[in-house]
Amino acid sequence: MATSAFLSPANKALADESSSSSLAPKVLVLGGTGMVGKEVVRQLREKDINVVATSRDGRDGTAALDFAAVGSDIDATVSRLSEGCSAIISCVGSIGTDMDGLVNSGSGKVAQSAPSSVKKFVYISVAPEVREASKGVSFLKDYMEGKSYSEAAIQSAFGSGGRSYTLIKPTFIYGGDEFKVNPPRVATGYGKLVEGLLSTSVFRAAAGVLPGIIGIALEPPVFVEAVAGAAVSAALGSNNVGNVLDTHDEIVDASGV
Repeated sequence: MATSAFLSPANKALADESSSSSLAPKVLVLGGTGMVGKEVVRQLREKDINVVATSRDGRDGTAALDFAAVGSDIDATVSRLSEGCSAIISCVGSIGTDMDGLVNSGSGKVAQSAPSSVKKFVYISVAPEVREASKGVSFLKDYMEGKSYSEAAIQSAFGSGGRSYTLIKPTFIYGGDEFKVNPPRVATGYGKLVEGLLSTSVFRAAAGVLPGIIGIALEPPVFVEAVAGAAVSAALGSNNVGNVLDTHDEIVDASGV
């Protein structure tokens, strides 16, 4: 099924907005109103980076980019949104809906449609051990297939020709001030306690030898500020961030948090 996107007339100006300086970096943030996306936007703006942020419905002053809509205008929309941008950071994720496959494959569609002026693509994906443990879980099938599609498309579109990519693959991200089941959320205070505990040598050793979901549950979660910091560092070319960050320590080290 073709993926499409809509740029709401009310927010079209966001995509066409001129940079305050023609030399200033500009970054397109997909999913800019979610937990990770909001933090990415905050950190970019703290660095005086020009930002174009999107959301499904154009709320909070973002541009509307709806991957669950059907049409054929994604190429034109991506070109318009990414005008003047040197990098794209995708924080898009959908879990527990009948559109999971379509939405989570959307980042790959954007990568395929991105103009040549965009040199870097950063994608918040999922740890390989989580993907492996989820096999046979029907609830997560479309989610994982969409993420896998996007990873492959990003690697294909940004793996050569002076372009590069970074795939960030945490097991679990915590942050904010509330607990939720869907999407899964763990508040900052509790998350920090768990991260500290599971970062000790005893739990690290256990996580390395215990199988499946048990081992994953013992891996330290990653604070949303660290995930966002790693994404920003990758997009701006700082901290020598590599193509794949798939452990807690790699993400935290890249973030500088």
